[in-house]
Formats: sequence, structure tokens, C-alpha cells
Amino acid sequence: MRRLRLARIFWIGAAAILVAAALIAIAAIVRGDFSDTDGKICGTLAALLLCGALAVCGLALAERGAVRIFAWAAVGLAVLGFVLLVTSIWQEFDDSALARSAGSALVAIVGCLLVATSLLLLRSNRLASIVIGEAIAVGLASLLVISGIWGDDLSGGAAQADAVLWIVAVLCWLLIPVLQRVTMTRDTRLSERVLAELDGVELVATRSAIGVDVRLARGETLLLRRIP
Repeated sequence: MRRLRLARIFWIGAAAILVAAALIAIAAIVRGDFSDTDGKICGTLAALLLCGALAVCGLALAERGAVRIFAWAAVGLAVLGFVLLVTSIWQEFDDSALARSAGSALVAIVGCLLVATSLLLLRSNRLASIVIGEAIAVGLASLLVISGIWGDDLSGGAAQADAVLWIVAVLCWLLIPVLQRVTMTRDTRLSERVLAELDGVELVATRSAIGVDVRLARGETLLLRRIP
């Protein structure tokens, strides 16, 4: 299944989930009461959206052939996390062990989703070190949070270190598309070739997607001329 098809399925599903959540909220407003069942349904839809996003990213990475172990681990985590989250939601987090497992899964899903989206956006190996740094920060931050969930304590120096790690991880996540845009722009300019120039207007051959793809019939050539 191609990445474009996966992305299309995900966005259609995401739109359906958002519409369903909106309809539930509207029905609750009309009724004048937002029941526990409504909250559980909305929580289930949110879990489906989050876990579905991670699963789609994992499948797209697996199809690309990069970091296959991480890709399939992300898919497995998405499935397991969805089961834990939904079960815990409908049991109203009464089971302490289940609630902690669901919380740990949620932290791991968010962390994996950050790294997976960065890998999908990555187009230049020169920025791979940023993704590696992001993955390390996410891993350490997630471990600190999970240890706090199971140990019932995340305070003092551990909390500060965790906050710093999450900030670094999100910074790397935001930097990748920005720096990649700069890199792609520079590489595109280096690959441009001026074919002709007339009154300050250049006809340029480029690999950029911004240009116009001109399809010439057999025997035709391009002609740059001034309009009389």
C-alpha cells in the first residue's frame, strides 16, 4: 500500500473521527448533559486518532524500507496502546495497574510519534544527527515519565531534567522541517541552470517542484521572445 494511499485513508478517518466527536458534543449540548458515556466515547475516538496516526507513520516508514525495526515496533505499540487506553477508559481507570500501563503506553506513543514524523519528513542525511538527538531526548524523557508513573513520584531534579529533555525533543522536531526547507532551497539553487535571459527575465531549468512542467511535442523547441 503506497504512502499516499495510507495518508489519504488516515486523513479521511481523522475527519470522520472529528465529525463524530463534534456530533457527540452537539448532542450533549442539546440534551443539556454530557454523560460519562459521552466522555468515554470521545476518549476512545481520541485514542483511535492518536494510535491510528502512529500506525500510519509506522507503515509508511516500513514501506520506505528505512528503520524497519522501529517502524514495525511503532505499529505494534499503536495496536497495544489502543487496547490499553480504550480498556482503561471504559473501566474508568479503576484498575491501578491497567491505568499505569495505559499511561505508560500513552507516553511511549507520543514519543514514537514525534520521532516517526521526523523520520518521514527527513530528506537529507545531513539532518540525520538531529533526528538521532531527538530520539535520544524522547527516549530519556519517556523513561523518566514512565518511571514516575510506576513509582508515583516525579519531582525535583528528575522533573526538571524531564522538562528539559521534552523541550529539546520538541525543538529538534520543529527544527527538522525548517532546516530541511533551507537545505532543499540551497540544493535547488545549486542545481538550477539558466537556459536563456531576456530583459532581466531568465528561463531556468530546475528540479524544484515550483517550476512548470512543459510537455513538448516531437520537433518542438522552446523560444523566449519579447512581446511586440
